[in-house]
Amino acid sequence: RELGTGLGGLRVLWISRCSVADLEGLAALPALRELYASFNDIADVSAVAELEELTTLDLEGNRVERDQLEWLGACPSLRSLALDGNPVAAEVGYRHAVATTVPQLEYIDDEP
Repeated sequence: RELGTGLGGLRVLWISRCSVADLEGLAALPALRELYASFNDIADVSAVAELEELTTLDLEGNRVERDQLEWLGACPSLRSLALDGNPVAAEVGYRHAVATTVPQLEYIDDEP
């Protein structure tokens, strides 16, 4: 299935608190710049790697682990990332790991 077929020009998507388990199908939204998917059940973020225009990604309160950070690093335009409330955020050295893996970020959890 392709999430959003026919919505190729969509720039902002709010799917917070929608019981979303995965982000499969995001490739159908190539113009997406802002994705708000907080408080869901998302563990696999590989689908965002195809979103070259994505600047803001809010994944607060999901199930994202450290091994998923590499996919976020593949988003060349990503500047703001929220991962607070995920298992990765509870790890020692979390902010450093994110800043190293996703060096283009300007904000991590709403902090510069």
